Amino acid sequence: MGIVLFYIKKIIGYMLMPIPLTLVAMCLAFLLMKKWPKIARFFLLCGILMLGLTSWNPVANTLIATVEHDFPVFDTKQPVDVVIVLGSGHKDLSNTPTIMALGNSALFRLEEGLRILKANPNAQLFVSGYSGEMTEPHAEVMRRAAIELGIQPDRIKAFPLAKDTEEEAYSMKPYLEGKNVALVTEASHLKRASIFFEKAGFKIIPAPAMYLGSEKSDWQIDATAAYKSQRAFYEWLGRTWQWIKG
Repeated sequence: MGIVLFYIKKIIGYMLMPIPLTLVAMCLAFLLMKKWPKIARFFLLCGILMLGLTSWNPVANTLIATVEHDFPVFDTKQPVDVVIVLGSGHKDLSNTPTIMALGNSALFRLEEGLRILKANPNAQLFVSGYSGEMTEPHAEVMRRAAIELGIQPDRIKAFPLAKDTEEEAYSMKPYLEGKNVALVTEASHLKRASIFFEKAGFKIIPAPAMYLGSEKSDWQIDATAAYKSQRAFYEWLGRTWQWIKG
């Protein structure tokens, strides 16, 4: 039942992103055009506005700013015992360095994790993430990438079974009692992740990575802006669901 609920939640979440909502509005406009043309024009206008505004950099930067600035950049003068780099995504690639398989968010998260680890030579690195549609767990790919970048294997612990942030928090809990912990994830995701870890019963020091927003916006309409808006929508939905669950 748990795995079914997990996938239902994912599907609903993806359907409520800007581009799927745009497609739904335009499909409704097409279906209603003959019988209810005024309603059809309304849905068509909604679709055009949704796609245009969420793909326009000034709007996208405003949206993503609502979820990216909850915490300051991590100060490496703060000593930590464990650096947690939460799971993101990767591709199945063969005959390449493992680092090339990591997605953009995973690269930024790992880079920030290693920056903190470098300042704390006795600290451990925790990486997480299940396989999803890939052939191997994301945690194992992150572990190998960290080794390629010079981290000793005995400093790394992988958590390859956790499917989401809440499961990551509870799976790591037994290893974190009484330790100073830095939590690294995408800046937009960090607030929600911190709440999950605090609910699991311990404090973390937030360490944001990969800021998507920009203080100065150009006036272009492009896919990069659309992705910023998508991340903002995703976090709003995630925080709403987290609040509902209590």
